[in-house]
Amino acid sequence: MYRFSRALLLILLSFFVVSVQAVPVPDRLQSVGHAELRVFFMKVYHAELYSVTGRYEKLQGPLMLRLTYRRDISSTRLVKETRKQIGDLPDEQLDRWMTHLANIWPNLAEGDELTFYMDPEDRGHFHHNGQYIGSVEDPVFAKAFLNIWLADDSAYPKLTRKLRGER
Repeated sequence: MYRFSRALLLILLSFFVVSVQAVPVPDRLQSVGHAELRVFFMKVYHAELYSVTGRYEKLQGPLMLRLTYRRDISSTRLVKETRKQIGDLPDEQLDRWMTHLANIWPNLAEGDELTFYMDPEDRGHFHHNGQYIGSVEDPVFAKAFLNIWLADDSAYPKLTRKLRGER
């Protein structure tokens, strides 16, 4: 019985390890545009968008958004702001996503990078200072998250235009 339980545990753990396998950020993406977010003259972050061609054509992976924070921000505040900006979606869906983000996002210090990579299948993967921290497999999330910065009706249209390379 002990051998069976141990074998079952090892099998279950192998599935878990596969499901949290790190997804690297591709190194061949080209910069599309960049911008600085300032709120009331306070620098919040520097943002840069990357794509395969160096142009923003549509909201489809692979795309990468790198945010370099210019101030400290707690993971709790980051999750709260993300929920507020992500759009009008069902509360149950938002709750599930935000709970997951709260579990993977660290507190950020000035100079930290949070990178979001949307892969060719439109799944989202997060890195903190170059280290993989987790994924959200839902393509709806990846697009909703990137739309915070890239949608025509974003909260910061000037930043959106710069990120999309429209100047």
